[in-house]
Amino acid sequence: MGLAGRTALVIGASRGIGRTIATRLADEGCAVALVARSDEAITKLAAELSGRGPLMRAFPGDVTDIKTMRGIAGRVKDEFGSLDIMVNSAGTSHIGPMVIDSSKAWREVVETNLMGAIVSSHAALRHMIPAKWGRIVHVGSISAEVGAAYNAVYSASKAGVAGFVRSLALEVGRTGVTVNTVAPGYVKTELFGQTQSARARLKGMSMKEHVDGLIADVPIDRLVRPEEVAETVVFLCSERSAAITGQSINVDGGQTAT
Repeated sequence: MGLAGRTALVIGASRGIGRTIATRLADEGCAVALVARSDEAITKLAAELSGRGPLMRAFPGDVTDIKTMRGIAGRVKDEFGSLDIMVNSAGTSHIGPMVIDSSKAWREVVETNLMGAIVSSHAALRHMIPAKWGRIVHVGSISAEVGAAYNAVYSASKAGVAGFVRSLALEVGRTGVTVNTVAPGYVKTELFGQTQSARARLKGMSMKEHVDGLIADVPIDRLVRPEEVAETVVFLCSERSAAITGQSINVDGGQTAT
């Protein structure tokens, strides 16, 4: 993909899709800065992936904290020499009926998913715009356009990310920076297991029954793999994607085509 020598900042890199993206970017020859809330998890991952790319370093931090994210972006620029790519895969969810007061959990979902996208983009752009080149990719969700019972706040947060990306792409289009969303469908990750088991309980179904029902709506008749999401992200980080910006690209096995 021609990414050798680029520096990538991957947020939410400690597990799931984020971890897979970080690994793929390292394999493409990127120096990778790993960000996650858990100091232990991200430091362990940096050690595990140390041989996969030219440079791998952990930066514990909260994607919703603007001071922290600006500081991390600045350190990456200073220590790595540039900040070319920012992939934000940080995310959380809350499953539950809207009639139950879960305001603390709702705020966490909106803060992490939507404000995290805003804050991380702000931090990255301060270095990408002067360099006249950059790639920003947010991991969204098809929940931005396809509803899911008991998951309304998550869907709202991801719809907000999609709208933010479209508008930001227009703002920075002449600067050499592209901004896109990759929107996965059902992907077999730890978060998928947590959220779907909660939905199954609310629906009075076994986990297998519930997941079988989800897969029945996916034309490829299976869950999406994290590696398939990562491949799309890697392409959007490359020079080959220079004419793609302001888009939300679904990686969902055809689910939204039905």
